[in-house]
Amino acid sequence: MRIKKKYIYIALGLWALVTVTYFTLCKIASNQALLIFNKAMSTQKVLKGSVTISSIDADIWGRVAFKNLVWLDTDGQPIVHVPQGRFKVQPWDIITRSISTATIRELELDNALFAVRFNRKMQLDIFEQEQAKRVIDRAEQKEAVLLGSETAAEAEIPAQNRPKVQESRQRRERARHELNLDLENKRLKLQVILNKCTLTAGYRNRYFVLNDVNAKLDIDTKKKLAIDFVTGKFGGTMVGDGLAIKGDIDLAQQIPHYDLHLELYNVLPASLGIADIKDTVSVTAGVTGELPSPVIDGHLEFKELNIPGLHFSKVRGDLHYEDALLKFTNVTGNIFGGTVEAFGDYHLDTRYYNIDALGHELLGSIAARNGKIKCKVELDFKIRSQGDPKTALTYGSFKSGKGSYYIIPFESISGEFSNQNKRLEFKNVVIETKMGVIKTNAFDIVDGKLHIGEIYLEEPDSGKTIKII
Repeated sequence: MRIKKKYIYIALGLWALVTVTYFTLCKIASNQALLIFNKAMSTQKVLKGSVTISSIDADIWGRVAFKNLVWLDTDGQPIVHVPQGRFKVQPWDIITRSISTATIRELELDNALFAVRFNRKMQLDIFEQEQAKRVIDRAEQKEAVLLGSETAAEAEIPAQNRPKVQESRQRRERARHELNLDLENKRLKLQVILNKCTLTAGYRNRYFVLNDVNAKLDIDTKKKLAIDFVTGKFGGTMVGDGLAIKGDIDLAQQIPHYDLHLELYNVLPASLGIADIKDTVSVTAGVTGELPSPVIDGHLEFKELNIPGLHFSKVRGDLHYEDALLKFTNVTGNIFGGTVEAFGDYHLDTRYYNIDALGHELLGSIAARNGKIKCKVELDFKIRSQGDPKTALTYGSFKSGKGSYYIIPFESISGEFSNQNKRLEFKNVVIETKMGVIKTNAFDIVDGKLHIGEIYLEEPDSGKTIKII
């Protein structure tokens, strides 16, 4: 009995020792991680601004949790704020302090805020690249002078200049390291998970705010970046209910290439400066091309589309995006009881747009909002805008088949129209009847109400004009 108790006490003692040792090692690991992080951030010259963290908790298995990571730019504005997150590291790297691109293997962030900008090459503008480049240029110039020629051989270096040449080359290599150029030969394999984060991004004249970002990014710099990215509502240059991006960016090539599937939900065209359109459009597309210049091909869909004086439904079409220009082709829809075919383009930066459309078999009573007009109409119209919705101009012509107005039958109605700032005006309206030709220019729709002015009848035989209304 005493022997059994002895074993129990030994087991309890060992358990207590292991527990104390484990938590002691975890404390050491936490302190070591915080020390390494703060030291690295205080001496780094790659990232713009300063990076701080309030606390780190680590265990001996390489699991690290942290709180309140703040990255401020040189003006004190936040680039990244992470209330809490977790990452997994190679424990041996922490013990030996040999930090490399392979040290962090997994990173998970909760409720983080990112505020980033991209340069014209679609690169993140968060690195101190210019300073390192200047160091490299000065070192190369100095080395050329010491060598006596940019093409001088090593054996020709004067003995008194060799230490200076070596120092110049070391400085250049340090600058290259700061610039991160040595990563070309190092492999970064990392999984990043974002939970309910907020991302603001600026690129050229565009600005985006993405809310409720949930994403999983698998990064392998020797192969590809795999993306599974979903957001809630977004705003800025473009406003919508959400977007999803899934696919890969090929990093094995010298210039990375896109291979992504993109979905945009309920985007508000008015936010892009396309007229004053309050109806939303959804887009499904594929993204290809090189990293700085994506090429997007896909489809668009409006459940309803209201342009002053024109009401469309079930609008569908193809789209192509390249170099800030959106082109729309094979667009079809329903309008005024008939159908419409259209094509056009929209420039994302200037906000200029052009639309050309043909309407077929339209019901005249619906188009004119007057049940007394009975006929079918062919419509040719265009929309032109230079970025200001109030000056967007819709204009074109129409021609009907046989029909009637009140009890008066006619052979056809034709004319021209223009619509700007909710005022739809008609001119050169000609109604051909067996009794003669009816003409009017006093015909408009203002804020959805039809106004008909004076109408004249031109007798076919005598050519005499008679006012009938």
